[in-house]
Amino acid sequence: MILIEIASPAGRFDEADRQSIAEHIWSVVLSSDHAPAETMYRARQMAHLGFRDLSYWHTGDGPASPDVAPPVVASVTVPKEWQDETARHMIGVIKAAIRQVDNAHGRRREPGTMWVLVNGVADGSIGMDGKASTAADVLHALTADYQAAVKAGRGMPVPEGRLVDPICGMLVRHGAGAITVEDNGEIIGFCAPGCRDAYLAQQAPA
Repeated sequence: MILIEIASPAGRFDEADRQSIAEHIWSVVLSSDHAPAETMYRARQMAHLGFRDLSYWHTGDGPASPDVAPPVVASVTVPKEWQDETARHMIGVIKAAIRQVDNAHGRRREPGTMWVLVNGVADGSIGMDGKASTAADVLHALTADYQAAVKAGRGMPVPEGRLVDPICGMLVRHGAGAITVEDNGEIIGFCAPGCRDAYLAQQAPA
């Protein structure tokens, strides 16, 4: 689950600009070279991006000038448990996407005119498919197809020097900064704290 809304003054980003921004963001966020097809299919279904044109955008200095890059407020919404991890990544991704369009138009961007706000939604306040849900519920929906594939013997091959996240199937590097746990002498790697926590919950005695 990642929900993105990009607001700007009406008419300042055209259809080609919006397509460029969306393609840049999804090409980074939904890169499929390190995850199984089942997980990426669900990830794409649960990722949404929309643009909002707002009329009479007014800064503290007056109406937004048409002579410079338009002000932008981008909101990214994820489960609260994912907020810190998502923020570190998404702020840079959205900045790069917007800057790419600014540069294509030769527009100068003034300081303080681009804001990326990463919002975390608490468990029980996530309405996945209209049902009050938790971050764990979202992760389960995201990884259910992959888990079914593993049970059917269709696991992903693991290259040398990599570990496979047992929850989502993503490949992670084994080294400094890796998120790992040791289970019966085996090192298990994870793409994010949420997958690690889900694994530990599965291993906990009933």
